[in-house]
Amino acid sequence: MGEPKTWSITSFYRFLPLTDERVADLREAVEDRMHRDQLLGLIIVSPEGINGTLAGGHPQIESFETFLVGRLRGEEIRFKRSESVEAPFHRVSVVIRQEIVGLKRPDLVPESAEDRHLSPAEWHAWLASDRPRTVIDTRNRYETKIGKFAEAVDPDLPNFSSWADYAESGAVPKDVPVLIYCTGGIRCEKVLLDLRQRGYHDVYQLRDGILGYLAEFPNGFYEGECYVFDDRVAVDQNLQPTQRYATCPGCGLPADAERTCGRCGCQYVVCPDCEATWGPVCSKPCRDLYLRHGLPAEQTA
Repeated sequence: MGEPKTWSITSFYRFLPLTDERVADLREAVEDRMHRDQLLGLIIVSPEGINGTLAGGHPQIESFETFLVGRLRGEEIRFKRSESVEAPFHRVSVVIRQEIVGLKRPDLVPESAEDRHLSPAEWHAWLASDRPRTVIDTRNRYETKIGKFAEAVDPDLPNFSSWADYAESGAVPKDVPVLIYCTGGIRCEKVLLDLRQRGYHDVYQLRDGILGYLAEFPNGFYEGECYVFDDRVAVDQNLQPTQRYATCPGCGLPADAERTCGRCGCQYVVCPDCEATWGPVCSKPCRDLYLRHGLPAEQTA
């Protein structure tokens, strides 16, 4: 079939109880289907459900979505679509884990597909009004650095599993409605349940997350770009692969400071945290040469 001219990308998740046997069968069936249709991406299967992002030709992605709904016996799945000229993935990865999103709380599993979800239109209308609310971004700090809703509180989470530390700090107010959001919606499913256990009952989550909001309201109340967990690094307001950010060679996180490699002369980007320690080089091979031999003579003259 060959690589498509434009990669169609689908992201999805679904919480539903799966026996160990169904987890193993689903993992095998999904991996076989991806190889058959030349789809690339990462899918996580666990006793609490399935979560993934895949890329491939448009007909093959549509066929996979139909196949997955059938394998899950007609369960409703919300697929979020985008496109990329470059391949966002380079291999097939279907893994079994304890959770489909890493909060380290396998006891927190939504009992239904709808639990205080606000559609993008409802979310947008609330932010446009003077209705009381506290908006909280539940993503990691390296994600919020490149974009977030204008009024959102950033908990400065080093990773998602540290959410409990923030929640226990008492920083989330109880006297106004709490609006939470994340990239595609999955993290908020667990955060909402965690807050409910802590005595918060006026909590709402953005259905389909930032990706769903940008599909309907580009250049709305969300500012900047949205980090994604694949080779696109981020998507812009129109869900197109970023033209600003690339992966820092030091830490693997998004960066936009452009530099010229002192070893090979190519252009690269580096983040502020790594620039002082990584060295003036674009990659690990160039860094090995830099650490062994320093910069070429013409660079130090």
